[in-house]
Amino acid sequence: MPKPNSNGIDQGGIELPEVLVPLGTRLPFNTRNEAAGFPWATARWDGSFIPFPRNEAERQGLDDPRPSLAARYANRADYVAKLRAAAERVASAGFLRAEEIETVVSEGGPFYDRIMAHDPADRSCEYLFGN
Repeated sequence: MPKPNSNGIDQGGIELPEVLVPLGTRLPFNTRNEAAGFPWATARWDGSFIPFPRNEAERQGLDDPRPSLAARYANRADYVAKLRAAAERVASAGFLRAEEIETVVSEGGPFYDRIMAHDPADRSCEYLFGN
């Protein structure tokens, strides 16, 4: 069984930019609830993404032990700069092609925006996917 890191992400393997500069916890399974049935079971073959709370008030309101996005990144520009630096480190280690760095960064900024705009009470996952 993998051991999770402080962000709740499984340790081991190659850490990609999205794991090094996370916006939430990525799980190798989907959790279930009463409405879906079998709440004690996990769904197969799909993973889950649970975004970090956006700010400290939201974190406390959700009783979430993970640091908020505001505690991790000063703003979107700070997140994007850290994501770019992580992508460059991963590329220099040979696990990402140099020409893919811009794609990682150009997708990361809008994903940050979608998480910041998403109401955590909305249980849908449409915000995960760009327009």
